[in-house]
Amino acid sequence: MTLNLSDCPRESEILEAVAFGRLPQVREHLDTCASCAEAAAIAGALRRDHAAALGEAHVPSAGAVWWRATIRARAEAARTVSQPITMLQGIAGACAVGLTAAFAGVAWRWMQTFTSAGDFIVRLDARRDEIAAASALLQYALPLTLGLAACLVVAPLALYFALSDD
Repeated sequence: MTLNLSDCPRESEILEAVAFGRLPQVREHLDTCASCAEAAAIAGALRRDHAAALGEAHVPSAGAVWWRATIRARAEAARTVSQPITMLQGIAGACAVGLTAAFAGVAWRWMQTFTSAGDFIVRLDARRDEIAAASALLQYALPLTLGLAACLVVAPLALYFALSDD
């Protein structure tokens, strides 16, 4: 069973005439049939809206769409690949800071040991001048050790910032 809401059997002919711009050929029927005239008015409005929408649409060329899709796919692939590398760089930086702090702690204790050994040696009366000269060298050892430790901290950080893309 087909559902036919049309009152006129020529309505499909009228709609075809509106679609192909042949309204003058069916003008006599439109003047006598109100149902077909209404259908022709609605179809005409839809046709004008369709033509206006086609005129306003700015569709890029296929080459531009392909180029953009290729660039986007490459960028997403690069971002996906670089995530583990970035995480490993962060872990390596944290390890470098931890090792530097551990080295500084060991160096500090080592310097304390040498300082107390130097004091003990100074107390000895034998070779007082030589011991004093060695003790003077130990005064510069702590700043030198701290300077080296600072270089060990700053160098990996400088490399990280110099080589990172972000």
